[in-house]
Amino acid sequence: MTLARVLTVSLVAPTGQAVIAAEPTLTGLYVDVGPAGILLDTNASIKVAGSPLPHSNAHASNSVTPGLGIGYFIRPDISVEAWIGAPPTTTLTGQGALSGLTLGKVTYGPSILVANYHFRQFGAFQPFLGAGISYTVVFRTHDDAITNLRVKNAVGASIRAGFDVMLSDQWGVFFSANKVFLGTNVSGNVNPAIPLLGGAPVSAHVTFNPLVLFSGVTFRF
Repeated sequence: MTLARVLTVSLVAPTGQAVIAAEPTLTGLYVDVGPAGILLDTNASIKVAGSPLPHSNAHASNSVTPGLGIGYFIRPDISVEAWIGAPPTTTLTGQGALSGLTLGKVTYGPSILVANYHFRQFGAFQPFLGAGISYTVVFRTHDDAITNLRVKNAVGASIRAGFDVMLSDQWGVFFSANKVFLGTNVSGNVNPAIPLLGGAPVSAHVTFNPLVLFSGVTFRF
């Protein structure tokens, strides 16, 4: 009896009905949930009353926020995923000529849309690489050394690398590092309480270029 015949017979129940073994889902919906660290790499070109302010820069504080990714496996090795983070607040502080000044605060909503390639040949350990776009919405600003603070929404490119470790066909843990290249325009006025420059218009182009570190639990439907 051939091997193929043996396998066929072994899958037939006494009633004559074939028994079909369950296979792990390789396409379909999945969800990633966990904390995300947003590490901002800030650089600012600042002008006051239309003139560049020499030896000045700005720093934006890092954040940790809950993250949610909803993805879909188009095929076993390719997926698309939309990620959002609960809106954190970053504090802008001056550097150089602006050292010691809190410029203001910004509450923003980060999001990333990315396509991923998954390496499935390593069993439960499944690395992936991806690229896509990021969109950041500014929900509110808080004045300090800059009044009438306005920060525009921003669009940027994103690349990522990470891995899933599947503990079963559906459940697993994951980690991803997402680098976003993001810049925006900021404007306002110098606080009237600041000597010499009080009330002067201020503008800046600020690059944030965040590194988003996202980890947690993944579930495949």
